[in-house]
Amino acid sequence: MDYYKFESFDITPLVEQYRGQRLEDLYQNYHIIRNGMGEFLEFFWEEKDIPDDINLFKTQKKILKNLKTVNYIGEFIEKKLNQRGIRTLIDLKYHLNFSNPANQIINLIKSKDYKTLAQNRYINDLDLCFCFKIEDLLFLDIETLGIIDSPVILVGIGFFKNKKFEIHLFFARELDEEIAIYEHLKNQVFPNFKCFITYNGKTFDIPYLATRFLYFFDENPMISEKDTPYEKCNTKYHHIDLYHHCRRIYKGQFNKYSLTNMEEKLLRWKRDNTLPSNLVGLCYRKFKENSDRYIGLIKEIIEHNYYDVYSMPLILKTILEDF
Repeated sequence: MDYYKFESFDITPLVEQYRGQRLEDLYQNYHIIRNGMGEFLEFFWEEKDIPDDINLFKTQKKILKNLKTVNYIGEFIEKKLNQRGIRTLIDLKYHLNFSNPANQIINLIKSKDYKTLAQNRYINDLDLCFCFKIEDLLFLDIETLGIIDSPVILVGIGFFKNKKFEIHLFFARELDEEIAIYEHLKNQVFPNFKCFITYNGKTFDIPYLATRFLYFFDENPMISEKDTPYEKCNTKYHHIDLYHHCRRIYKGQFNKYSLTNMEEKLLRWKRDNTLPSNLVGLCYRKFKENSDRYIGLIKEIIEHNYYDVYSMPLILKTILEDF
């Protein structure tokens, strides 16, 4: 028997168990997507155990209680107003000095104008959940061959449809299939949603995708025509990054805030897949060297991305409950 190890991760069981099989043998839930740029493999699941009762509307109450969203009201003035019984923007409507700006904020809240509200320094991306329906949310995670302009080999998305959570993974069997995935994203996926949900995606996933869109198409579908490419990576879609809110809301409660650690410590469940994310690129390269021997590594990559997408709506639900 051959033995293989990547750092501290032993791939021997994967190599031996799945040697000689094909993806078609391992998964029945797949089909080939074809478009003008080529084709790629799509895997899909319908998850009935992920609840759709995420209370997005809860965040509206927080904004209404945040008097600092009104110009010229800071911590000190807010405290003084609270002492006088003025605790919400509704109360502030009748204040002589702050009536007009308070009404402006209230009208933005009523119209769910998240793009204008997001410009307010005292409103964060999570606060604006109430502006969206559950069907507006696109949970997204990518897997790459490395960092800094390496190809993306897998894009995982999740969304709610008909009260059920669907997970779709777009897999590039060959590197030249990557462009077909982007063609699908910009024409068939992104236009159906208003808000990205990621875990550390503001730092990694979305800027990375923006760079790859520009590389292949010389345009980025996540920005408007007036935006300058490479300066902005996303201005069309609201973006809630769960990583930063886990660090903020649960500050000091956990020793680290990686996605897998939050699954174990916050959600109290442990994924079956154990592949470290930093080994995804190496596993894919081994597969390309010898697909017959290393097919098990691709299975591990697929399941790694699947769980990344699977856990995000559960984390969002938990965060909003603890909000």
